[in-house]
Amino acid sequence: MGSRLRLVLRQPDGGLVVSGPDADGLQEVDLVAFASHGRLSGRIRLDRARLSDMLNEHDEFQLEGVLAMHLPEGRTRVIKEMVIQRGELFLVHAGGPRGDRAQRTRTVARGVIVKCGPYLVMGDVHSAPGIDPLRFFGRRQPMVPLTDAVVEFTGPRGPVQEAAEVVVVNRDLADWVRRSEGIATPDAGMSRLGRARI
Repeated sequence: MGSRLRLVLRQPDGGLVVSGPDADGLQEVDLVAFASHGRLSGRIRLDRARLSDMLNEHDEFQLEGVLAMHLPEGRTRVIKEMVIQRGELFLVHAGGPRGDRAQRTRTVARGVIVKCGPYLVMGDVHSAPGIDPLRFFGRRQPMVPLTDAVVEFTGPRGPVQEAAEVVVVNRDLADWVRRSEGIATPDAGMSRLGRARI
């Protein structure tokens, strides 16, 4: 049995619960998750661990106080409580600083583009020098962080772009991933992963 992590979010209108008892003194940040049915968001206090580590350590998440936006229509509603499997999360990003600098190793940032269901993510994957970024991406744990990222999706008024310092991508749900430098067509340099659709 996998473990479940309880995440209590707060909406800006202040109408919902704020935090769990272990969150005192930690920074409150925006948390956004993208699933097949749309965008889930709220504000939360995260621990000091990296977001990608937290997502990889748990198989499912109990979310409380979620603002759900159905895409592309844009209908919104507040959901008091829901359970979502990691396998249902395409992407997740949160505000606030990156992980502990002391735990970082020397890496090279290389641009990649990842297609996950209705979402397109452009960002940098960090791998050791001399390691192919696509091979590195394919060998990581399921939730892979991309830095200096942009998420593209269709909203009620057309195409939307959201920038985030770090976007964590579910590698297992990626339709494809390719390098973003010097690629003229979507098929060139593409690596199919996870639930690739042919």
